[in-house]
Amino acid sequence: MRRIFTKCRVESKSSRFTLRPRRRQRGSIMLLTAVTLTVMLGMLALSIDLGFAFSSRSQLQNGIDSAALAAAAALRLTIEGSEAAPHQNTVAENLAIQYAGFNQVRRYVDPDPKGTPQPNANQIVITAGNVQVQKNFDLPRVKVDTSLSIPTLFAGLFGLNGFTVSAAATATIFPVDGGTGSIGIGPAVGGGCWNPVMIPDTFFDQSDNVHWVGDPARGEGFDFEWPKQAGDYYRSRFAAGARNIFPFIDSSTGAMGPHVTGLRDTGTQSAINDNKTIMGRYIEIKLQHYRVADLSGLPQVTAVPYSISDLARYGYCGQIRVGADLTVYRPDDVDAYDKVRRGLQALKANVNDNLDSQAMGYRYIKSSSYPSPNTHGAIVPVLMFNPVEVARNPGSSILKVTNIGLFFMDEIRNDGTLRGFFVREIISAGTPIDQTNMTTDSEPTFKQSWLPMAVRLVK
Repeated sequence: MRRIFTKCRVESKSSRFTLRPRRRQRGSIMLLTAVTLTVMLGMLALSIDLGFAFSSRSQLQNGIDSAALAAAAALRLTIEGSEAAPHQNTVAENLAIQYAGFNQVRRYVDPDPKGTPQPNANQIVITAGNVQVQKNFDLPRVKVDTSLSIPTLFAGLFGLNGFTVSAAATATIFPVDGGTGSIGIGPAVGGGCWNPVMIPDTFFDQSDNVHWVGDPARGEGFDFEWPKQAGDYYRSRFAAGARNIFPFIDSSTGAMGPHVTGLRDTGTQSAINDNKTIMGRYIEIKLQHYRVADLSGLPQVTAVPYSISDLARYGYCGQIRVGADLTVYRPDDVDAYDKVRRGLQALKANVNDNLDSQAMGYRYIKSSSYPSPNTHGAIVPVLMFNPVEVARNPGSSILKVTNIGLFFMDEIRNDGTLRGFFVREIISAGTPIDQTNMTTDSEPTFKQSWLPMAVRLVK
C-alpha cells in the first residue's frame, strides 16, 4: 500500500510540473490572436478605403471626360472678329464647368435636401482655371484637369484621414463626312437627326463671290438663280483626294475656279464680309430650289416607318454620309412637298421660344429651353447636292450628297420658303473621312478646318 501511494504522489508531482508551460503557451496564443486580428482589421479597413479611392477616381475621371467633351463642342461654335475668338473660349470654359457639375463623386456626404440653396456636397466643382483651350495644334484642343480630397471611412483609425484623387482629359475636334445628325436634342421633339430636305450647295461666280440658289443679287429666273452664267463653278469642301472629281467639282461652262463651296466653316466675320462663305448669313431658300429625299429605302431605325411629314418633323436618325446616292421626289410632286412643309412647321411650332440675343450675335443658337449652344430643336441637319448638276438636269431623280450642314430654321412660310442660316457644325456619331479623300491644308483649294467636325477624347 505504501509503495502504491508513493508512486501516485510522484505521478501527481510530475503532472503538476507539466501544467506550467501549457499556461504560458495559452497566453502567447491569445496575444498573437489579438495582434493578428488587429492587423487583419487594419488591412480590411485599408482595402475598403482603397477600393473607395479607386471608385472615386473612376467617378471623377468620368466627370472630367464629360466636361472636356462638352468644352470641345464649343471649339466649333462662334463667328467672331478674329481667330482668337475670346467669346468662344469663355463658352468652352462655362460648358466644362457646367458638365463637370452634372457629375458626382461619392464622398460619404449626403446631399442637401432639395430646395436648399447649397450645392450638392458630392458634386464635382471646377473653375475656369481648370480649363485650358489649346490652339497651338492643327485642330484646337481643350484640356480639363482637377483634383479632389476624399475622406476615409476606416483608415482614420490608423491616422490616415483622407487622400487626394486627380483626373485629366483632353478633347479635340476631327473632320468627318457624315454621321447620325447633330448634337441636337433628338427625335422626341425634333432636330438632331437628318431632315429629308436636300438643299443645293452654294457656288461661285466668275469673280469668286459666293451665291446660293435663289440669291436675289443674281436676279430672278432659272438662268440667273441657278449657276448657269459664264464663269459659275462649284467646288465642294469635300472635293479633295479621291473626291476631286464630278459631281464634287462642276461647272456649266467648263471654267473651274479655286475656291471651295461657300458653305464651308469659318470662325471669323471677314470670310462672310469677303463673300467667301454663307455660314452664319441669313438666307431664303424657295420651294422650287430644294428637293425632298425619299429616305424610305434606307435602313429602318424606328419601331414603325416614318411618313414624309414625320421625317420632316423628327428626322432620320440613321447614318448618312457624303457620297451617298439618294432618290428624290419630283419637284412637281405637290403632295410630298406640302407634307414636308407641314412637318417642318410642326417642328418649328414645337420648339419655338425666345433666343439668346448675345448668342445670335455670334451666330449660334441658345435659349432658356435649350441652354446648351447649338442643341436647339430648330437646328436641322440637312444634306446638300451639286447645284450645277440640277441646273443642267432639273428633273434629276437621284442626287449624290456632296456636302452636309446644319441649318437653323428660323421661319417656314406657307409657300414652302425656308429662312434661316447655317451654324457651325458638330456632327453626332461622326464618320471619319477616309484618308483617300483627304489632303494636306492648302488654302484656297482645301483646308481640313473647313470641314464638319465631331468631338473625341485624345487622352
